[in-house]
Amino acid sequence: MSVLIAIPVFRVSCKVGIDRVRGWSVIEEMVLWSIARDAKAVPELVAEANIPSQLIIASIARLMRFRLVEVTVNNGAVAFRASPFGFKAVSSGEPLPTFPQRIPRRVSFVVEWATGDFFPTGQIWLHSPSKLEIARQGGAEVRVISVEGGGPSMSHSANLDRLSDIAARGWDEQVALVDGRTAVTRDDEYMVLKVIDGVAQGLPESAGPRLNKIVADAARARAGTTKVSVSYVGPQDALQAIPLVHPCDFRPDDLIIGGSAQGVCFEQLLAQAHRRAIIHSTFLDAKRFVALSPAIKAACARGITFDLLWGAEKDEETEQRNATQALQIANAVRDDPDLRDRFRIHMRSTGSHAKLILIDTPHDGWIAAVGSCNWLSSPFQATELTVVLRDQHIVADVAAALQNMVGRRGLADPIANEMGLTARELRRTPRGTGIANASLVIGDAHDRLIREGSGSAQQRFIVGSNLLGSTARPGAIMQGETAAGRTGVEAVVIYTKPTGPLKNRHTRALAEEAGSNGLALVRTKKIPLHGKFVAWDDDNLVVTSLNWASASADPDFPWGDIGVHICAPGIAMSAITRLQAIYPEMVTSDRSMSPENDESIMSQADQ
Repeated sequence: MSVLIAIPVFRVSCKVGIDRVRGWSVIEEMVLWSIARDAKAVPELVAEANIPSQLIIASIARLMRFRLVEVTVNNGAVAFRASPFGFKAVSSGEPLPTFPQRIPRRVSFVVEWATGDFFPTGQIWLHSPSKLEIARQGGAEVRVISVEGGGPSMSHSANLDRLSDIAARGWDEQVALVDGRTAVTRDDEYMVLKVIDGVAQGLPESAGPRLNKIVADAARARAGTTKVSVSYVGPQDALQAIPLVHPCDFRPDDLIIGGSAQGVCFEQLLAQAHRRAIIHSTFLDAKRFVALSPAIKAACARGITFDLLWGAEKDEETEQRNATQALQIANAVRDDPDLRDRFRIHMRSTGSHAKLILIDTPHDGWIAAVGSCNWLSSPFQATELTVVLRDQHIVADVAAALQNMVGRRGLADPIANEMGLTARELRRTPRGTGIANASLVIGDAHDRLIREGSGSAQQRFIVGSNLLGSTARPGAIMQGETAAGRTGVEAVVIYTKPTGPLKNRHTRALAEEAGSNGLALVRTKKIPLHGKFVAWDDDNLVVTSLNWASASADPDFPWGDIGVHICAPGIAMSAITRLQAIYPEMVTSDRSMSPENDESIMSQADQ
């Protein structure tokens, strides 16, 4: 008896660029090291290394091919020594440079719905629904697997991992480019297996035991069965519950606090960029783009390619307003010969409130900036906080977050492809060894960190939020009151303006209630605070785009707000001291618990 088992699949296909590179052998590195300072002839190298001359000659030939070794004359005989390029490479302490060969390749694979197993398309029989119906009408017994209770992850990162596993053949190959224009994803096809007397034909050897069991159970169903329901038993698409912590060196001047300082930081970052700059600004303002265009034009003149993304999606009016600004910026770019071919403005909102900059540099790898500043809409007048990240592993986390934020179109999204491959490359670099620790904060990690800070603070616990809204009590006030409940802990929540249903009378009542519980609820005076942060004791600081006192992280879209947690000696104390110079009302010993009148406050919407 034979039956056909049809399992629904996703089919993904695209063109990729594969970098094939042969690594350097120990012998080649030894030869280069031996002639780094003194020229030597082949017989000398043979005697030193005690290996056949053929290996020495082959090693020198390859080193010369890549300009690492040059020929010289030593005592009238031909000798070899490291070229200036080779000497720099061997003395840097870094791995020797590699020179990959780019190979185009078409890749197609399927992900079956029942267990999440994936296979190259060439290893399976693929049928459309119409072809299955033709087989059924021809007398074949066809049993279709119906999957309930979820399915495999089809996120951009999951498919990029599958693509790399299938496309790269061996250790000397890796995916370096994904052509998003050729990417196709289909969900209307079936992987068909023919089972004859209980033996499945056409099942790839790499199929897991769970898929084998599903096929065997379906084959044993009674005659005439056309549909077999199963529950999804594969891996779930779960977010990293605890942020990855990266040891690193953190420079004090990489914590940017203030208004005009953000504009200076923006220009300095663009001045360091080598080839790429990616900016995510929640809101857009065409006038601010014009004001920043000299720095952007100067970067474009050096050959830098920009992508500008935005995320305003609070309501239809907000999204439409920013879409209009995006269109105006796009028109300005189109009409400017310096920007036209170098600056891309994306017309679709990402839906994220995050504020990010990513640039590559010629010598220090990639740099990221994470914080509260809307780079393309802020007049740089309100107080903002931004953290500049230089450790390549946490920058890889920022690139991966951007990959997930914009990768809704799967492998067809070029920015997501680029960020996914960039993150993978950065994670291959040596890990940092500094005394600071840094971790990216996304999704529910915001809630976990503010609870951790309020529960562990022994000296001070400070929360900064641009807005005070209906979620202020569970989001920030209760956390502050918990910290204030311990003897000797100074607890402050500072904000600029109420939002939503909260009015001034509500904020006064909240301030009085919080004060009775030891928490100072402070409203800023003349200088608005747009920065969002949590600082506790001396060494822990979280800077983010999340308004702690008016919003909460969205569990369905964890990349809606992105922050960074820095744990470094004195970093929190330094930030608090600098903020107290701007907001002396933060100092609890000098403060009345009542908020200021509206006339003394510069009211500013969250930008």
